[in-house]
Amino acid sequence: MTEINIEEIVEEETIVITDPDADRYHTFGYISWWQQETVRNATVLVIGAGALGNEVLKNLALMGIGNLLIADFDTIEDSNLSRSVLFREKDRGRRKVDAAAEAVKELNPDVKVKTFHGDINHQLGLGVFRHVDAIVGCLDNREARLSIDRFSQAVGKPWVDGAIQELMGIVRVFWPGRGANYESTLSDRDYQIIGLRYSCPALARENILQGKVPTTPTSASIVAAFQSQEALKLIHNMEVEPGVAMMINGLTNDVYKTEYPIVEDRTSPPLEPIIETELTVNSTLRELHQRAVQELGEGAVIEFAQEVVLSVTDPVTDETQAVFKRMASLTEEILSTPSGARKEMALSHSIDGSEDYLDRTLAEFDQVAMTIVSARLGNERVYLEMSGDKDAFFMFE
Repeated sequence: MTEINIEEIVEEETIVITDPDADRYHTFGYISWWQQETVRNATVLVIGAGALGNEVLKNLALMGIGNLLIADFDTIEDSNLSRSVLFREKDRGRRKVDAAAEAVKELNPDVKVKTFHGDINHQLGLGVFRHVDAIVGCLDNREARLSIDRFSQAVGKPWVDGAIQELMGIVRVFWPGRGANYESTLSDRDYQIIGLRYSCPALARENILQGKVPTTPTSASIVAAFQSQEALKLIHNMEVEPGVAMMINGLTNDVYKTEYPIVEDRTSPPLEPIIETELTVNSTLRELHQRAVQELGEGAVIEFAQEVVLSVTDPVTDETQAVFKRMASLTEEILSTPSGARKEMALSHSIDGSEDYLDRTLAEFDQVAMTIVSARLGNERVYLEMSGDKDAFFMFE
């Protein structure tokens, strides 16, 4: 009779069985790869708090994800109530992030939550994406997906995308350097739609309505479940399939996968090296420039990701008004004149240390917390993160 070596067939792992009456995560302990401490210490950024976002947040809260950062710019309307498990009738008119955070805390008091109410395309610092363990996109428009994809590439972080329409759904993980990125999946028509959203603020309402695709709570829960599982796998360093889409057809109950081709000119390398600094959004431009000189030497130049409008001038009266706002922050009120003419803009995207406004803070220069800026001297370049904002920004409750 052949002797059986038990040690060869049983992994030498200690399985901790807790009291089901005292531990809400008791059942998870039976999962071979589950690490509750890893889950408890994880920080997940969920972008979008609509139908998909509600389901993802619900799932992550039930699993005991320690820190949830919820980002959305919208408020709750009646039509949300038929598809959003975390919202109630009393929440009508409230910010989605606030109602979602409150419901998550009621669902699981162990979970700590932070909200971000704003436009992630322009108002969420790139450094935020560096300091989370997983990013889940629950969005309804290409512009925001493209922004997340470019942020993801810049800092080398994977993200989980989900989309729904009627009984159809799609789930995919995009991971810089591992398979195709989201931008590689876009068609020329997609770029036209994104360009239209950027170019004409007057079309914002029309484009928002175009983004409101018909969905059901069932398709949202199915797609969000897969998104939550992919995020959980990322947190546990488990294998995923970047650049591969899971297509879900609820009409025929077919589920299949398709792999996207990599489009080289739509991918970009990560920003390297990124240097964490003590600077904050309340540091001055002078302090930022001095830090660039410290890293690279005299002659260093700071370069921002977006053009900043320094001032606008009325072409009729020659009256000049200081602005100091990024292009994305401009309004028609700033650009228009009483005569109907457009004001002329003075722009800049760099600082060389000679400017007369160096005592302005980064916030006064329309930069956001945890921003990352480029510093260059000749062909040498480094990226400076305003890491002094980190503790204040990542303050979960």
